[in-house]
Amino acid sequence: METFVKKTVSVIVTFFGSGFISKRMPGTIGSAVATIFLYVLPKSYYLFFTIALILFVVGIWTCQKYVSEYLNFEDLDPHYIVIDEACAIFLCNAFILLITSYTACTYVVTFALFRLFDIWKPYPINKIEKYCKSRRKLCGFGIMIDDIVATVPTVICSYLAIRVIG
Repeated sequence: METFVKKTVSVIVTFFGSGFISKRMPGTIGSAVATIFLYVLPKSYYLFFTIALILFVVGIWTCQKYVSEYLNFEDLDPHYIVIDEACAIFLCNAFILLITSYTACTYVVTFALFRLFDIWKPYPINKIEKYCKSRRKLCGFGIMIDDIVATVPTVICSYLAIRVIG
């Protein structure tokens, strides 16, 4: 039973194993897989928000369990954990769909800008990540929250870029 739970938690935190596809850029692959899901799903901000909320809640619990029980806090945010990127991609696109028209260009712009802000981690994203990573009890929340905060500049910049592109 424990093996089943561990495998299930691993599948969830790696967003269906996408975090294991590339050792050099697992967050980008996880974000791309989430974007593919978005592309095939019906265009509904309610659906995207709901999925983001589910991924956020499940992500906090599974990330905490995975890091604390299976890694023994050796690494508080392994790169192959990408459920946070998937959750943020859904959230970004939910907001974009809510505030503007949606085209194929929207996926590309939102994906690229999210990856930029997730990698760059400007203030306050970097401070939030540092604070949460320094506290073991918050590691599940910490893994998830920095990417959620990165959705704010992503949505603002995506909206402006989409308006400029037309």
